[in-house]
Amino acid sequence: MLTDDARYDALATRDPRFDGVFFVGVSTTGIYCRPICPARTPGRSRCKFYETPVQAEAAGHRACFRCRPELAPGNAEATAAVDAVDHLVASAAARIAEGALNEASVDDLASELGVSARHLRRAIELRLGVSPVVLAQSRRLALAKQLLQDTALPLTEIAFAAGFGSVRRFNAVFAQAMGRPPSALRKQHVRDIPAGELALRLDHRAPYDWPQVLRFLAARAIPGVERVISGAGGSYRRIVHIGGVAGVIEVRPSPTRDALVLVVTPSLVPVLMPLVARVRRLFDLDARPDVIGRVLARDRVLAPLA
Repeated sequence: MLTDDARYDALATRDPRFDGVFFVGVSTTGIYCRPICPARTPGRSRCKFYETPVQAEAAGHRACFRCRPELAPGNAEATAAVDAVDHLVASAAARIAEGALNEASVDDLASELGVSARHLRRAIELRLGVSPVVLAQSRRLALAKQLLQDTALPLTEIAFAAGFGSVRRFNAVFAQAMGRPPSALRKQHVRDIPAGELALRLDHRAPYDWPQVLRFLAARAIPGVERVISGAGGSYRRIVHIGGVAGVIEVRPSPTRDALVLVVTPSLVPVLMPLVARVRRLFDLDARPDVIGRVLARDRVLAPLA
C-alpha cells in the first residue's frame, strides 16, 4: 500500500504510473489534481491525498482545469473484488458510471444487484467514503466538464447527456462544484474545440499496445457490425445500440498523448455516459501496466509477455 510520502514522491516526479491511482488536494487553493499535473508541485504540508476524485470533492476540493482529473484512468487495483463487499461495490460503481442513478433510485440499483438499499449504501460508504448519490453526482459533473471543454455541444444537450434532469439543476450543481457556471467554462475553451466530429478523449496509462489490441479485436470482429483497421495508426469502428438509441463509434489512438479518441455520431449523445463507460471497459483503459508486468514477470512461461 502506498504511503503519503511515496505518493508525494510520485507527485514531485509526475510519475505516469500513478496517474489515476491517487489524487492530491492542495489546502491553499482548494483544488485537487492528478499526480501528473504540469502545475508547480505544492509543498508537502499543503497536500492531502485521496484514492478517488469523489473523495477529494467530498472534502471540499474542486477539479483542476489543467490536468483534468475527470479524464484520469480509473484505479483498477482499488476496485478489484477481494471479498463480497468489494465485488458489490465494484459492480455498483460500474453501474453508476453507466448512469444507473440518473433516472432510477438507489433502491432500484440495490434490487438489480440483489441486496437491500441499506446494505448497498453502507458498503459504498465503507469502501469509497461517499454515498451512492454523491458518487453519481461526481460522475455527472465529470462528463459535463469534459463535454464543455472538448465539444461544441449546446449546454442543454450537455446537461441531459451528463444525466441532469434539467438545465436549471445542471447550472446550479456545476456552479457550486466548479466555482463557475457552465457557460463561463465553455467561453474559456470555445477556441480550443475542433470543428466537425464529436470526439472524446479517453486517457490510459502507458505502455498500451494498440496494434495488439486491434489484432485481438480483428480476429473476433462481427461481420457487418465491427470493422478493424490494423496497425499503429489503425482504428476500431462499430455499430452500437444502447437504450433504444443506435449509432456508430470509431476509436483511434491520440497522436499527442497516452489516450484513445472516441468519435461518436450525434445520435448517440443521449447515451454518452453508458457508452463511454463501456468503451473504457472494452479497451481495458483502467489497467495498471506496471502491476501487470510485475506479475507476469514472475512466471517462466508468461515472462516474455511482460
